[in-house]
Amino acid sequence: MLWEQIIVDTEDRIPLYKQISQQFEQMVHEGRLKPGVRLPSERKMAEILRVSRMTLTLAYEEMKSRGIVRSQQGSGTFIMKGPRIDTSEQAITWHTNFAYQTDSVNLAMEEIMRFGRDSNLIHLAGVGTAAEVHPGIDFSQCFAEHLRKNPILLQLPAPTKGYEPLIHEVQSWLQDGGILAEEKEIMIVSGAMQGLDLISRLFLGPDDYVIMEDPGFLAASDAFAATGAKILRITHDREGIKVDSIENLLMQFPVKFIYINPTFHNPTGITMSLQRRKKLLEIAKKYRVPIVEDDPNSLLYYKRKPVPSFKSLDKDHLVIHLQSFSKYLFPTIRVAVLVAPVGIISNLVKIKQRVDLHSNNLTQIAVHGYLAEGRLHKHVKKLREAYDIRLALIKKILSNKPNLECVFPDGGVFLWCKIPKGISSERLLEIALKKGVSFVPGSWMSGVGMYENYIRLAFTHPPPEALEKGIDLIDQAINEYYSYQY
Repeated sequence: MLWEQIIVDTEDRIPLYKQISQQFEQMVHEGRLKPGVRLPSERKMAEILRVSRMTLTLAYEEMKSRGIVRSQQGSGTFIMKGPRIDTSEQAITWHTNFAYQTDSVNLAMEEIMRFGRDSNLIHLAGVGTAAEVHPGIDFSQCFAEHLRKNPILLQLPAPTKGYEPLIHEVQSWLQDGGILAEEKEIMIVSGAMQGLDLISRLFLGPDDYVIMEDPGFLAASDAFAATGAKILRITHDREGIKVDSIENLLMQFPVKFIYINPTFHNPTGITMSLQRRKKLLEIAKKYRVPIVEDDPNSLLYYKRKPVPSFKSLDKDHLVIHLQSFSKYLFPTIRVAVLVAPVGIISNLVKIKQRVDLHSNNLTQIAVHGYLAEGRLHKHVKKLREAYDIRLALIKKILSNKPNLECVFPDGGVFLWCKIPKGISSERLLEIALKKGVSFVPGSWMSGVGMYENYIRLAFTHPPPEALEKGIDLIDQAINEYYSYQY
């Protein structure tokens, strides 16, 4: 059978779904798979290849995005038929003309967002603001009042660097966290992801190197890999990323920058110790390598303030600091602050102008009003209280669930949980989705497929009763794992 010729190598660093999609595409190009051929169902193909259903779903989705297959509701998935063309024309294979690298994009990110759109699921995969402390009404009222008093704001052009009153207000806000920055060292970007993309465009090219944590923020690695850069991954311990391993890599490779998420890390929740932060700054200074600090939720501490940020400790202008408002307000706000030396800011602004003339003026004005009136400070305090209650509830729930060993952070929005050895978190997800709950498999957070027996839980969005039910369902899924038929 043709399908049995597809070889899946679990030792290969290429994700399983990508191995499958690449081999299908090769069969199409070689003429072994003709247009119109119907593929087995995802479940059947998963059985043939001995992989999880989720792996097959990701593989089929990637093939759809590349124009290899099409799906028809109720009929199945088919090899794509070529467009009807005149004999004088030649069909264009579009992807051969693409210069920007999309092969490395992790489709897991789209899966996480898809879970959040499914109202039938208890969503423990992605982050959302708890309903009882959602700032939507207060935020919109503040915005409306702000515009009523200053209607001319909507007519003013917004500089690419950002809405100037917001930059001025952000300067004071950063000072509260110990970051002393001049206004010319600050720019506004459309979310932290745009900031990472701009930094990647400025610093990275084919065959450059960047160091990041593993596990880590998967969308960041997509931004780096899209430039053709190579990613060197360093693991964690209880104090954060292992800095001695970083120095070993810096002695061997010409690294352009080190990317870290040091406070309430995604996905582990770990906060890097002050001693280790100082050590990493010393190493960065020694090798003259910038540090990109991604700090999305350091204000969400539950007991005491976390250790100072890298940017507040930076005396040598080596740190580029990114701080988003998404975790404090809501994910769709898409406003973030980027702080860096003037020479870097001026060049990032030039790049931004080519792809995004200016960030959304409405949201910048709205965030400015919310900050200027002191409402954000009060709102974040409510978030801390609400999320601390949820964390205490989870500790109580897990006290009699030995299948889940979780690292309880001092803040942030994620729990990093170990499941019994021998259980694949990807396959467990498939069972959990059928039961009505989502989470993120640990292997999705790794660039090399590690952490197969870990899962990431985002605990801020579901109400307490749904949170308890969701954890119960995951525990049931673990108990049923070995009896489940794939």
